[in-house]
Amino acid sequence: MDELTDDLILLAARPDGRLDVPAKLRFGVSGSELVRLAAARRVDVVRGRIVVLDTAPTGDPLLDEALRSMQDGRRPPTAKAWVARQRRNAERHLDRLADAGVVRAHGRKVLGFIPVIRWTITDTARAAQARARLEAIAATTGSVDSAQAALAGLATAIGVTPYVFPGLGGGAARRRLKEAGKRDPAAVAAAGAASDAATDAAVRGATDAAVRAATDAAVAASIDAATQAAISAATDAATSAAHHGGGAAGGHH
Repeated sequence: MDELTDDLILLAARPDGRLDVPAKLRFGVSGSELVRLAAARRVDVVRGRIVVLDTAPTGDPLLDEALRSMQDGRRPPTAKAWVARQRRNAERHLDRLADAGVVRAHGRKVLGFIPVIRWTITDTARAAQARARLEAIAATTGSVDSAQAALAGLATAIGVTPYVFPGLGGGAARRRLKEAGKRDPAAVAAAGAASDAATDAAVRGATDAAVRAATDAAVAASIDAATQAAISAATDAATSAAHHGGGAAGGHH
């Protein structure tokens, strides 16, 4: 489960190694942190709200930071609200991957003054591991374990599966990943017979909540982006029409 967050980030890379960091990726990273904290038995999700069970350090500073952010309100946050919360978690994880030599940052300026950071995959072997894990899930026909369900569900929620399985040819794999992300109770019970049933159930609950929250947040972000684009286009069109109309009117005087 420890590699879940990094896998999601690396799966967002384009074929040329370029890595974009859209809002959707941020939601997936938050979802992965929630699932990992549940797997570590630090939190549970009860009736849609995150309940902190143990505040002891996890050994991962970024995960500890996520855990602390779940305790900064008067009442436990809902999984949906916490996953959608504005945090620089994706960038922080990227910085750590850069320190490890997995990705490289490229700074540039848009319009000559707006700083923008682009990322490129430098450790192609590590990126291939993430891809192989997703491909292995897509190739399954039976039940999957908690880590596989989380990766499949979150990768589907934030829309990175088309990068690995593009076009019509990848349709079956994408459908299988979506299905795998909805791990059924029977699979949980079977896994619980060989492991900690309480932990597995907690992870499943967290995964379900994280996937739903990431999906909702991603859809909302897409709608907001589309709305802003439409408003901008309409404003530009109106400005252009007024300009041309004014010029035509002036010509008649």
